[in-house]
Amino acid sequence: MGEPTRALVPAPAPNAAVQPPCAQCHEIKQKRYAAVRQGDRRRAEAMATAMGRHQRAAH
Repeated sequence: MGEPTRALVPAPAPNAAVQPPCAQCHEIKQKRYAAVRQGDRRRAEAMATAMGRHQRAAH
């Protein structure tokens, strides 16, 4: 017998997966970056958690 037959899935258009930037993601990232620069570890951790929750809920 030969190899099993595999269905060929067409590749997406080059820009099909590109989505516009999410404003809330950007805001959370900026807050986390600022906390890291200021040495505020608790705030940075809180923003990392907020990003995870946001991504699960919105994306």
